[in-house]
Amino acid sequence: MKKFFFKLHRKLSLFLALPVLLWALSGLLHPFMANWMRPTIANKFLPPTPLVAEASVLSPADALKDSPELHQLNLIKLDDKLVYRSVTPDQQLHFNDAATGEILPEATNKLSEQLARAYLDDQDSPLVSITRIDSFGENYSYINRLLPAYRVKLDRADGMEVVVDPRTGKLATFDSPSKRLFQKLFSWFHTWSFLGSRESVLRITVVFILSVLTFITGLTGIVTLFTLKSKRKDGTKRKLPLRRKLHRALGAVSAIFFLMFSISAIYHIVAKFNYDDSTQWNSKQVIQTASLTKSPHEILSTSKAPVSAISLAKVDEQTFYRLAVMNRKQRGLTSYVHARDLSSLENGDEKYAIELATEFSGYSPDSVKDTELITKFRSDYGFIFKRLPVVKVNYADQEYWHYTVDTANAHMAQRTSAAGLVEALSFINLHKFHFLDPISKDLRDYVTAIAVILIALLVLLGSSLLLKKKKKKKRHEN
Repeated sequence: MKKFFFKLHRKLSLFLALPVLLWALSGLLHPFMANWMRPTIANKFLPPTPLVAEASVLSPADALKDSPELHQLNLIKLDDKLVYRSVTPDQQLHFNDAATGEILPEATNKLSEQLARAYLDDQDSPLVSITRIDSFGENYSYINRLLPAYRVKLDRADGMEVVVDPRTGKLATFDSPSKRLFQKLFSWFHTWSFLGSRESVLRITVVFILSVLTFITGLTGIVTLFTLKSKRKDGTKRKLPLRRKLHRALGAVSAIFFLMFSISAIYHIVAKFNYDDSTQWNSKQVIQTASLTKSPHEILSTSKAPVSAISLAKVDEQTFYRLAVMNRKQRGLTSYVHARDLSSLENGDEKYAIELATEFSGYSPDSVKDTELITKFRSDYGFIFKRLPVVKVNYADQEYWHYTVDTANAHMAQRTSAAGLVEALSFINLHKFHFLDPISKDLRDYVTAIAVILIALLVLLGSSLLLKKKKKKKRHEN
């Protein structure tokens, strides 16, 4: 049995040497991208500013006569004038001058540039290009969540580029030339994007098989390490070459890291067979434009405090305006007023969140335990989800424990099941070493780097031993 494990370990090691080496060395890029060489940006968030609309500003019904139905509507400032940003039920984005109703065909690019300059705090650098992004890939990974998005490139000495979402005004990501290079290398050699898209069955299957074989290689190596006798049958001490001693020592030290990486990778990849695109879900709400007869001046007048944003919401088949109310003491404060007569809806954000969660989940509203307003990123709702503020709707006795929704944009933000939570925890702790965060994030990065370097050295030493043995065997045969 010991011989079987030893032979299996040797055969698998040679077969997997290149994939494991690529995973290890590309894994070393992660702390560089995440912290050590991470670019900085002037503003990760844009502070809300009060909306002001004169009485002469047209109502949505008058300004958007060419769009009989809407999915969503916002009043924004573009080039110092008020503009209606609307999304049709087929998810097409349109812009109309709020004072005249004139269609603004180039407004998407103009808004993307305006947002990028605001995030960069750069009003002077010439514009180079604006590129629409419709899918996740090498240079724009799934971790950024927002689609479609627009990459804005300015003529800057630092080469910084910004990706923004003109529908929400949010920053999706920003990167420098070095980060873009690291991302490309990481995408090729760690997640193997050359095999297809994130949900590609071929890519998932190949990486899964190799990860399982890697786990078996590590396991057989550990068995061999602890069962290989230090003495021969005649009682004399077995003398091992220096490289073999080093290989065994490295194996003993890095075994735990090897197993942690491979087990968490397998679990993470298995989860990908059930592709979850829920973070891309939009509500199917449809609102008749003709029903939006109140002007922005009238709508804003319903709030005693300044309002930073207006959007649409459907609750119990009734149309409401959702107002984001500015309040220094309480973030995420909202007010809901009926589109017909501007009457207030009590607890509007909670009711609308339950309405959206019911649509996305298909669960009965009776199974809702409670709701929670989230106004800042935290451990169970991290920066990768991008959207704030959001409302978490918690369920009792359902597969998914909660649905977190973006009420400002009628969009899904996050959902969590027991299996999904276990997978996420295993990946961030066993694969990315986040269990070290309470001690120090710098320590986490250094331990990660040491772990992958040890594994790379282990693979190189082991491969050199096997190749040397093959050459020796060949010489004997000749």
